[in-house]
Amino acid sequence: MSARMIIDFSEGQIVLFGGAPEEGVADGGLMNGATRAAASVLEGAFGALGEIAATLERAVGALPNRPETVEVEFGATLSSEGDLWVVGEDASPEFRIRLSWSRP
Repeated sequence: MSARMIIDFSEGQIVLFGGAPEEGVADGGLMNGATRAAASVLEGAFGALGEIAATLERAVGALPNRPETVEVEFGATLSSEGDLWVVGEDASPEFRIRLSWSRP
């Protein structure tokens, strides 16, 4: 199950992760038991995408007969600590991430 998290951005905006809005339920009530985190937690989680992309790029570059285009798609969600988890469809990912490479 994905984390229920409130991300606080510096300009006062918030982003709610996990679950979905329910008619007639205030956001505060919906997020009872949620972890609250600074925007840097979210930046760190998505920063891990750079490591994933770099690893995949090295693998694609090492293919002896590279196709014109290579595309990788996966689901992801956040843990309650703000870690990015790559998950399967059956885990109901909060994000769909698609990375693609084309020959120069």
